[in-house]
Amino acid sequence: MSEILRVAAALRRSSDEELRDVIAQRMVPSAALRDFFDLADALNKPSAIASTVAGLSKSEAIALQAIAGGQTTQPEAALALSKLMLVEKKLVDGKTQFFAFESTLAALANCKTRSEAKLEVAQPRGEQADIDRDASLAIFESMQALTELVFDIEQRFVREVGKKGIGLPDIKRLATHLRKPNDYAKLVYELANLSELITLSSGRWQLGRSADAWLEWAPEERYEQLSKIWRAILGDASAAELLLAISQKSATISLIDHLNSTYPFADASVNSRIFKLAEMAELVGITANGFLSTWSIDILHGRFEPAKHIVAELLPTPQARLICQADLSLIAPGPLPTAVEITLRKFADTEQIGLASTYRLSTLSISHGLETGLSESQIRTLLEELSGKALPQPIDYLIRESVARFGRLTISQLSTGIDLLELRSHLKSSDPILLTQIFNDARLKPFALRQVEDGTLASRFEPEVLYFGLREAGFAAVRLGPDGEVLSPHSTVEKSEMAVAQSTIEADIARLREQEAKLGEDLDDDDVVRQISLAIKNKARIDVTIITPSGASIDYTLEPIGIANGRLRAKDRKADIERTLPLTSITKVRL
Repeated sequence: MSEILRVAAALRRSSDEELRDVIAQRMVPSAALRDFFDLADALNKPSAIASTVAGLSKSEAIALQAIAGGQTTQPEAALALSKLMLVEKKLVDGKTQFFAFESTLAALANCKTRSEAKLEVAQPRGEQADIDRDASLAIFESMQALTELVFDIEQRFVREVGKKGIGLPDIKRLATHLRKPNDYAKLVYELANLSELITLSSGRWQLGRSADAWLEWAPEERYEQLSKIWRAILGDASAAELLLAISQKSATISLIDHLNSTYPFADASVNSRIFKLAEMAELVGITANGFLSTWSIDILHGRFEPAKHIVAELLPTPQARLICQADLSLIAPGPLPTAVEITLRKFADTEQIGLASTYRLSTLSISHGLETGLSESQIRTLLEELSGKALPQPIDYLIRESVARFGRLTISQLSTGIDLLELRSHLKSSDPILLTQIFNDARLKPFALRQVEDGTLASRFEPEVLYFGLREAGFAAVRLGPDGEVLSPHSTVEKSEMAVAQSTIEADIARLREQEAKLGEDLDDDDVVRQISLAIKNKARIDVTIITPSGASIDYTLEPIGIANGRLRAKDRKADIERTLPLTSITKVRL
């Protein structure tokens, strides 16, 4: 049996808790997994195995070397390796034994243990109070960056680039807003994905299942979520080893030093889990300049409640104050309360984010606020209350004009009454000159707009795609639903009650279990072909159940050869013949 099938079998036997740990610690995006074979394939990629081996703690590395050499080792460490799907646990002559997978041995051969003499021990840098201050500032900036990304994803069409990647223009735009380097923006995207603030759907990055909750949470609740993600990636075994090493030191503590000494293979791969842990530790305030914050010990112990309260005391104090200027800019001299900031961000764009932030009003931003359900009076009232005075005339005029023109340009699903081939979106306006301007705009040529008999425009792209394209070009269009109602751009991925009640990984594990049960009970055509294709690829046998024309059920153990014209060719070793079976007659398949 091939390695992927053996890993899939081990995953199938694992408990839900063990599955949750391996998905979290090996940083596998579980939302797109269809079944245990997908998960096994993701875990078994050479880069994923190399990264995991590079992130093994000292006790785990010693255990893996012992297993690779056929020697006995600590059962706890060996069991931890089996849960990471690096070694296979078998019962031999009534005794539990562990065997390294071939790909694990290959990754181990490429790792070179670091010499203790080469370790550079960092010197204490400043007082613990200074470290905590810098860490709390990093937390504040990270939470602002993640909130900025949520609004950016809501208001823009961010395409998937490559395989689950983000395009450089989108990275640069976020980095510019944050006034940070591109690498920082990339890490923010990665953290947002792990936090389920964003997710991939239909080739586009969209708001994830935690986006709504994130916007409603207080700062300390946001921090609790981020610290839990970091701790889940670290894992219990690694946290225990770090705590043991840290307990032997006093004064300020360098996380990098302890990572170097605790993880002997850590420098074998710059993309290893340990490298990511160190980067994210800085981002979420576990460390500042490599040194552990006061609350990091609580997080390593899994005590998130006291940690978030310590952080809450150090975060900048919010103040509900705004300066409205005649150039249409809004200046917040300090961080705004969460509820105020969320409302403001619905109708104002950011120019600069920080302890003091700058926002700007425009026709597009006001239109967005109206689309999300805000009224003109709500926008005016908020600005007047925050500024404490009457609005400058340019802002007053902009709001009135934006409200008057709201809905002048609409996009809807193309009506069936228009007989045009492969057109999906219908663009209408009460101003024919505006439609002519849009039709002749060179920036919109990729949308292949076509004039319809009544003078309106149509496009082969979906309304959502055209909507974001028009916004990028500066046109304040709104989308309409089937009944003519305005659709809010604030669209999160659909979530069931179970997905809300459980964590994302747990919901995905439940889906994998359901798919596994389905494979044995209620297969569809895609499932049949997928299972047989996996068997052919891995040269494995399958047990199939077929229904004959007379209604009888027959079981076979086969070695698949190929699929063609809706039929399966396979060798039946028991009968020593080759069988050809119609796929439609197969009701069960088991690898």
